[in-house]
Order: sequence, then C-alpha cells, then structure tokens
Amino acid sequence: MLFQITHQEDKQPVTMHPALRKSLFQLDEHITENTASSSHNAELDKHLQQLTQSAADEKTDNQSIEEIISLYKKTIVKLEQHIWHGHHSKENLKLYQNMFKTLEGLYNLKTSDDRYSFKIVIPVADRPQHLQQCLNSLLTLCKCYKYGGFKNNQFTKISVLIADDSRDKNNIKLHKGYCTEFSNKGIKTEYFGLQEQLTLVNMLSANNDDLTHIISSTNNISDITQFSHKGASIMRNITYLKLNQTLCRNTVKENTLIYFIDSDQEFCVNTAQSDDKHYAINYFHYLNENFTTQNISMLTGKVVGDPPVSPAVMAANFQHDIKNFVATILNLNPEGKCQFHKNETDHKDDAAYHDMANLFGFSNQEQFFNYHCTLPGNHHNGDCFNDFANKLDHFFYGEHPTRKTAFYYENGFTATSPARTVYTGNYVIKPEALVYFIPFANLKLRMAGPVLGRIMKAKLQQGFVSANLPMLHNRTIDSTGQSEFRAGVINNNNAVDLGNEFIRQFYGDVMLFAMEKFTEEGFPDKTIDRETIQSILNATYNRIKETYIEKHNTILQLKSQINEQIHNQKYWWNHSVENSHKYKSALINFDAFLENIQSNFDDNTDSYLQCTSSNNAKQHLDKLLQAVFDYQDDLTSWNIALNSQ
Repeated sequence: MLFQITHQEDKQPVTMHPALRKSLFQLDEHITENTASSSHNAELDKHLQQLTQSAADEKTDNQSIEEIISLYKKTIVKLEQHIWHGHHSKENLKLYQNMFKTLEGLYNLKTSDDRYSFKIVIPVADRPQHLQQCLNSLLTLCKCYKYGGFKNNQFTKISVLIADDSRDKNNIKLHKGYCTEFSNKGIKTEYFGLQEQLTLVNMLSANNDDLTHIISSTNNISDITQFSHKGASIMRNITYLKLNQTLCRNTVKENTLIYFIDSDQEFCVNTAQSDDKHYAINYFHYLNENFTTQNISMLTGKVVGDPPVSPAVMAANFQHDIKNFVATILNLNPEGKCQFHKNETDHKDDAAYHDMANLFGFSNQEQFFNYHCTLPGNHHNGDCFNDFANKLDHFFYGEHPTRKTAFYYENGFTATSPARTVYTGNYVIKPEALVYFIPFANLKLRMAGPVLGRIMKAKLQQGFVSANLPMLHNRTIDSTGQSEFRAGVINNNNAVDLGNEFIRQFYGDVMLFAMEKFTEEGFPDKTIDRETIQSILNATYNRIKETYIEKHNTILQLKSQINEQIHNQKYWWNHSVENSHKYKSALINFDAFLENIQSNFDDNTDSYLQCTSSNNAKQHLDKLLQAVFDYQDDLTSWNIALNSQ
C-alpha cells in the first residue's frame, strides 16, 4: 500500500512505499553513526521488490517515482561523502555500489528512462593487452553499478566503438576478437577498422579534397596497412566522421553522449593511501547528472596514476627524486627492514610530475618526492634498492615511479569548473560538438588536447567544463614494464630513443602557448594576419626554448651527480664481493638508465638540435604558421564533410 509523506528538506509530497521509506531513514542513521553495513543492502533489495510489486499493482506514476529517486540519490551522496571523508572500506564501497543497483531498479519502474546513453570510443594502435584491460574495467564498472539496466543480456545504455589504427595483423585479430567477446558479455562493441576508415575517408575526400590537414591524405596508398599508425589526432577525427554518420541516422541522437577514452586507462581510481584499484566512481550516473543539470557541450575529466605527459618533460624532477632516494638509502642498513613504505598523503599538485609546471601556472617549489616501495611482505632496504633500479627504465615509456597522481574526492562528482584543456583520453561531448575536430592533426604534435582546449574555451566558454571524474592511467604493462606501442618511442634492447617524441613535445608546447596568444587576439572567430601569427610564434618559440635549455642543462647535471653517487666505492652496494654480486643487476640498471638519459638529452642529439638550431626551427615554425593560417579553411571543409553525410 502506497501513501503520502513529506520530506523535511524538500517539503514536497512523495508517494513512497513505507518499507522503502523506513529503510532509507535507517540507512541515513547508520551512515551518520559510522555503522553502514552491507547487510542493509539485502533489506533494500527486499523493499525494492515490494515497491516494484506495489507499483505494478497501484500503477505508480512517473512523478512519484522521480521523487523517490531524488530522495534516494541524496542518501547515496551522503554515503559517498562518508566513504571519502575517512571511511573508505570494502564494506562501505560494496554498499555504495549496491545502492546504485537499487537506484537502477527504481528507474526501471518508470514507463521510460530518459537518461543519457553512452557511446564509448576507444582509439587504439597495437595495444591488445591494454585494450583488453580497459574493456575488462568497463565490464566491471557496469556490473558494479548497472547504469541504464541490464536486459536481454545487454547493458542497455552502454556501447563501445573500437577505432583501430593498428598495423600488426595479430593485434588486429585480437582487437576484433574483443568486440565479439565483450558483446557476448553484455556490452555491445563495434569494430571500426582500417578498411572501413579508408572507405569513409575516400568517399568524403572525393568531393572535398581540403580535408588532408584533418584526416590525412589517402593518395598513393596501395596496401591497407599504409593507412595505419596515422596518429591519435587523425584517428579521432576520422572517428568523428564515423560517429556523425551513425548518429545522423539515429533517432536517439539527442540522448547520446560520446565518451572518448584511451586504451591504457581503466574505469577506476587509486588513492593516496593505496595503489589498489577502486571502482568507486559511477561515471555514467554522474556524467548524466552533469549534462542534465548544466548547459554543457563538452566535459573533460583527467587521469590519476601515471602522468599524461611525455618523459621528455619529466627527466629533471625524476632525477631529483632518484638522487634523493640514493642519498637516503646509502645511510640505511641494507639488511634492515625497508624504510620506504610511507605513503605521500599531502601532494595534490596535478603538475608535480612536470619539469616546466611554471609554464602552466603551477608553482611547484618542492625539489623531490620520496619513493614509495611497492614490494609486498617482509623485505629489506637492499631489496627495495634492487626493485627501484628495476623500475628505472619504465620511465622512458611514460611511467613516473615517484610521482604518480592520486585521486582526491574534493567537492564531489557533480561540481564542475571552467576548463581550458581537453584530456583527449577522457572527455565527453554531445553529438553537436563533433564540429570541433582535433586541430592541426597532420602535424602529429603532442599537446593536441590542450591546444583544442584553448579553442574550446574561446568558443564554448561556460559550455566547456572540467569535472573530478578521472580514470586510472597505466602507461606500461606489468609483465614487461614497457608500453605495447608508443608513437615516437623506439626501443632497441636496453636503448630507448625518445627523439621523435621530444620534437613533437617541444613544438606542441610552442603551438599551445602561441594558441593562448592567438585566442587573446580573437582567434578562431577573428582572422589573424600572417605577420601577427609569425610574430607570436617566434616570441613563443624563444620563450619555450629558453625554458627547455635550462631544464636540459639541469638534466645532464643531475645525471652526472647520480652517476657519482652510484659508483662511489664507499657506499654499501659497492663494499664487498658479496654485495657487488647481490646488487650487480641494480647497478647495471642504473647505468642503463643514465646512458639513456645521456643519449636522449645530449647536446648533439638530432632532437635537441631540431629544437634549438635556428635553421631547423624555421622549418618547424613555418609548418605551424601555415597550419594556423589554414585553420579557417579547415573549419569550412569540416562542416561540408559533416553536412554531406
């Protein structure tokens, strides 16, 4: 039997089953008293069944159910705050997840569910292990929270598009196989491969040959594999065309959000207290809340875990941390209990990993971070020394062993703020935002997301926001400590060549900070003359070059200092024949790391000369100049392409 109650906070009449009302109030009390228990979930399930039966019998109207949902969501938020304000436990997290499952049951009582559906897009290039791990995390998330419901063996509001830029046939086969595997497991997963991409590009380019800056040229392609490894920006732009084509034919276009993620990410987070994976964010629920209650066209999250930047801009601060680690451990007894298990809990600076954080407006004054040992069980300082040395080469694939980013709850998941950077591995758009392609894609520069973000800030203003909905970023595979595939990084046994990535990073930074000046001049709505573009690029280049040279010198100085530390014969790892044998592999790893630092940051490297030599720089800056000058024409060509589908 349903009856009317009045909630004290809302003063609104609510039709609610008395058992459910009692359960909600009891749960509220237990959360307040720090005694939330998973046993309450069984009661909630029972009461939900009663409400379902009662709703069927009494034909409860949608408005009444919405009012119940509103109250229930407030109870969920209260538990959420309870968890993140010092009560994070497996029991509370399980209760939190089950409460969302109950919430889905309430939505299922309505005659229709008008919440957003999500099309998750994962561009990938030769990363089967990462992709499988990413899809497994999505499946786990769906099972934990059941967003949109589960009917006919499918999660009804979640689907995936794999945009494959792979070259290796075995990897392509694996990626295709995952589409079948995860579709069978309940998540509709579609494959968008090279042949379909090439067909789409050729079709659109036939009547619009000015798209090459955006989606590349298909001229002289005689083998389909020649259309692989196009780069992340070009791959996303081609996928935009695929999505536009699909959604234009879809009657639910207005109720779909497009969610771009990277294959080396997972739908979970870490914490400052633990490196464990926590499925503690109901991403789809909160994205729906944000897009429903705010006038948003594009929302970007961030990442936790491994930094989202290149090793080319982390080598100085990582070596500061290495130097600190060695200076600390040399004074410890190698046979003593490991002293490196104190988690850092106060470092919340998003740019702590970046050598040039000051360029982005961050004041990073701390010179080093302490290393947190990840070895389990009882072990000694000497074991930690060996393990740390084993991690050194991971750095060249994008991992930062001392400055991983941890998740902090802050103001919750519905709080948003104006954004200026698109994290291209974690952003959500409405279909109408497909007009904003990734700019200058054919240049294959790094920092494409921040550059797009500056344009979005100018164009969308309050419609472009950031929310605290990060994903866990894992640059390397546990089994190897290396990336499966990383554009611009060449691995030759123990030697790692970052040269191409270094150049892409440097001129990506030049484009980014020049774009800030361009938008101040009214770009892209206002056309800027060539002379002004050239002047801004030259001034920005000189400023960025000075910063890079300063950090370059610091990197080489630190390299020499660490080399002296490691090979000082008075320190215990060099003391005796026994120690020399025990720590031989660690010393080899240190030497290999330092050799890679030298080979990648030496004054005579081609990458360094490409960035600092005037003649070389002119060639790169001319390409940037032409790209910016052509941007208005690119916009016109893109709109023609979208409207022709």
